[in-house]
Amino acid sequence: MNKEFIYDNSVTELVIHRLETLPAGAVVSVGSSGDFTKENLIKSVREKNEIGKKMVEIEMTFLQGLKEGILYDTAFSGN
Repeated sequence: MNKEFIYDNSVTELVIHRLETLPAGAVVSVGSSGDFTKENLIKSVREKNEIGKKMVEIEMTFLQGLKEGILYDTAFSGN
């Protein structure tokens, strides 16, 4: 996942809105980068720092998987 992703403000806002749906006090582990509160993640996405970019990449990969049916197929295939 060393690709450089460039997204416009609408994608950034989508990711922020999705993060805002996390419960209060939720903590998300971002690989070897550590654990972050939803507030930290939202701030990182707004600042477009490394963690913010990683969250945008993760969310967009997840949404692309939903669009392509990958997650649905896996969940209901019995595997």
